[in-house]
Amino acid sequence: MSTGLWTPAGGTLLGVSPAGWNVETGGQIHVTRLMLNKVDKFGEPHSQVVHIVSDKAMSKGQIEEMMGNAADKFMQEVREKYDKRPPTVEERKEIGRALNEFNRHLRRRKASTTGKIYF
Repeated sequence: MSTGLWTPAGGTLLGVSPAGWNVETGGQIHVTRLMLNKVDKFGEPHSQVVHIVSDKAMSKGQIEEMMGNAADKFMQEVREKYDKRPPTVEERKEIGRALNEFNRHLRRRKASTTGKIYF
């Protein structure tokens, strides 16, 4: 059906194949397969295959828009999951205070024979 489709950055068009017939319109349904790739800031590659179902009533622009939306969502998911920012100075201090408090309570529990803090 659709050849010469625009592909988003980081995307590779794997092909368009017929998937069946639309009962209401009688038109053929096509599945466009798109491979999305992104490398996170640590050098790890991530990829996802997206299937876009379309029929004769959908324009080439609508299919391309769906591909672009899928690519944007995939890139955002990779950024959120794998490109985490390092903690700020204040966050590191807060983490350090929490760890120190935990270790202090751990030492107090170990000083007791029952594992409970009495003092």
